[in-house]
Amino acid sequence: MLAGTLALMSTLLGTGSGRATTAESGPRDITQNVFYVPLHEQEPYTSDLLGLEWAYDGPPRDAELTVDASGLDGVAVVASGADGCKPKGRPSFSCSKPLYPDSEGWNMQELGLRPATGARPGDSGTLRYTLEPKGLPAVRGSLKVIAGRPELRVNEPAAIREMTPGESFNVPMVIRNTGDVPARGVVLLMESNEDLSAATRHSNCRYTKDAGGLVQCLLPDEVIAPGETVEVSSGLRMKADRDALTERLSYGAWSFHSSGRHPGPPCCVDTPDPDLTPGRAAPLTLTRAPALGKGMRFTKTPEPVLVEVPVRNTADVEVFGTSLRGGIGSSHHIRIGFRNNGPARLEGVQTEFLVPPGTEVTESPYDPGGEDNECVPTDDGRRYTCGSEGKVGQKVFYDFTLRIKSKNTTPGCVTVAPPADDSAKTKDPEPDNDKAAVQVAENKAFSCAPSKDEDDAGPDADWPVATGIAAVATTSLLLVLGHRRRKRPASH
Repeated sequence: MLAGTLALMSTLLGTGSGRATTAESGPRDITQNVFYVPLHEQEPYTSDLLGLEWAYDGPPRDAELTVDASGLDGVAVVASGADGCKPKGRPSFSCSKPLYPDSEGWNMQELGLRPATGARPGDSGTLRYTLEPKGLPAVRGSLKVIAGRPELRVNEPAAIREMTPGESFNVPMVIRNTGDVPARGVVLLMESNEDLSAATRHSNCRYTKDAGGLVQCLLPDEVIAPGETVEVSSGLRMKADRDALTERLSYGAWSFHSSGRHPGPPCCVDTPDPDLTPGRAAPLTLTRAPALGKGMRFTKTPEPVLVEVPVRNTADVEVFGTSLRGGIGSSHHIRIGFRNNGPARLEGVQTEFLVPPGTEVTESPYDPGGEDNECVPTDDGRRYTCGSEGKVGQKVFYDFTLRIKSKNTTPGCVTVAPPADDSAKTKDPEPDNDKAAVQVAENKAFSCAPSKDEDDAGPDADWPVATGIAAVATTSLLLVLGHRRRKRPASH
């Protein structure tokens, strides 16, 4: 026991003094090998900050960093440095650089670079550096610094025509270099929601296993000169899945090394994503034509462009009602709801519950002080509007407690509400199941409109029935992505 304690103390003391442990490996240089110094006003997501970076899995350790900027003469100047690591007017300088395990953050030293007086686009030099951790071998590295930046912009696409489920379509991608130096190596990124999938999987692209998600294409040998416009050879071919409706995708293009590791999106776009799977079809290439890009509009920033893909589809929403029987004063727990029988997945389904006039709601999925209410009351609590996502095949229920307050046995009603925006409406092939009764006693006739006088309303009151399907936006207050139903006292 004592021997083990002494051994542990010896290890801890040895680590603190800078000695390497048996299982420890030293820091590994992961700094990008090219850095572009902007010559003009910086574009969004660009930076004049260079990050020297190391991967390290050992315990905290002191280290000394030496930077040699003599190879940047006439190209760039190291003007500043974070954490006291400053050049002090000399091309070479040293500073202390503590190392920490990667789990505790990045081991990075930021240096601020500016172009040298008289630097021209394409001028380049070499920055060298050495990291000397105590008790471990020194790590030496270097990188190429280039005056100027490639700035790739993509075309703003024309509207895509309406698709049908299962139909494939092409996403034309045109790229222009608006920067002042060539883009050496090109990265294409496309992201889509789950009801769009890649119809063709190219060998120089990587894809998510299932539909939707990210597509990353790496073209390391492609060069786009300043002012040049190119087109992706066959475009990116996509397919609308069976349950597609109104879908979205985005795409963009970046030069290798231009994003930097940190800062800013899209970080490290030229690093193959290990979570993606390579395709097997012929590789994508870039093509050139004399009038390519003429009359096209291009993005102003490096951000991806968003494309809407309309799909002509249907969705059968089936509504579930219920029944209750009892004397005046009795309380009854009920569940109402719907199921989307498909084939289209709906971003949101808006359901209305007209409370039977002879009853009152004592508990409901509504909290007056809450922000994410599943249902919201109107008409003094005589009607509730509920919202939820409409995944295909999934039943969604809302829990209420009703108290019978009179002998009026007029039923209530559950219906799918019409959309506020007709452009969001989706055809329902089975409109007859868009409404259902909440029966009181044996009364089988029902209406989905509130009576003007609930005490005099009879079962044969003639009111129009509201039907339809609401494909409401995901930002709607009524859209609830989860299906956990909470039961709360009703507000009076």
